Amino acid sequence: MSTITNNGLVGDLRLAQMISQEIRLLLKDSVNLRNTPFMDFVGSINGLGSDTVRVRKAFLDGESDFSQFTGATEGDAVSDKALVDGHVDVVVKRNALAYSITDMASMTGMGAGDIDPFRIAEHIAKSYDALFAKLTAALFTGFTAQKGATSAMTVDVFVDCIQTLEAAGSNKGAPGPYVCVLHPAQFAELQDSIRNETNGIVQFIPASYDAISAKGSHYKGSYLGVEIYTSSYVLDNSSNYQGAMFAAGAIGYASGMPAALPGAAQTMEMGEVMVEMDRDATKALTRIVGHCYLGMAIIDDDRGVEIATLV
Repeated sequence: MSTITNNGLVGDLRLAQMISQEIRLLLKDSVNLRNTPFMDFVGSINGLGSDTVRVRKAFLDGESDFSQFTGATEGDAVSDKALVDGHVDVVVKRNALAYSITDMASMTGMGAGDIDPFRIAEHIAKSYDALFAKLTAALFTGFTAQKGATSAMTVDVFVDCIQTLEAAGSNKGAPGPYVCVLHPAQFAELQDSIRNETNGIVQFIPASYDAISAKGSHYKGSYLGVEIYTSSYVLDNSSNYQGAMFAAGAIGYASGMPAALPGAAQTMEMGEVMVEMDRDATKALTRIVGHCYLGMAIIDDDRGVEIATLV
């Protein structure tokens, strides 16, 4: 094989490296549960008068006991039942992401798809999904119920979580279906445990191509009726991975979007992110700034269980 790196042509007639016109993308993890039944949208703060959405909770829809009157007590007055109520506050916070790029960096780009202010704006907008996944995973340690703290991730731990949800609320049971979000290392351990199961009646159902296309690359399939996702944002406190299994109604989120940005030269509403361009002419530099407003909270503690397995 011939080479031109040391024959005197480099610098005048040849390049030491020829850059590919296609930018290969690094691995990313931005799959989240935002558009699934497992996350509750509790409202927008736009026009609300507050940055906090209060979610009201009441013990309704037919689970209270009637008082039965028989015999000599038939004419007695019925006593009032206390109405069990409560609330959870979801506080929305500002989240921001900014990049700067010079005119020289933009103009020397190699065509469509290269790095320029608009490509960076698209990247900022897509980063909202990663933020959503990060904030979701940060809530898992807030569930009171916890399983697997002294063991690796196994089928036994998985089943314990299902049983905990089915017996939640003094055996009322959290209604399914359930979803399980695991650290990739936890899922690898679960796969190994499933492989060693001798009972072949219940099978792990891996994600099909169609399911991955619809739900994202980090959707792994279902086991015992529970949908499984992996997320690198699941916390690792150096002792335990802190995933979770939960039902719809366990976690809720609120958001907001500025209606207008007075003084901004150029703005783009990209999904849930407002992106604006900030120009510094003295430096021939464009700054791309994105803002989003998002808050999350555990709405019903009985509907979730933390899966804290050994690292």
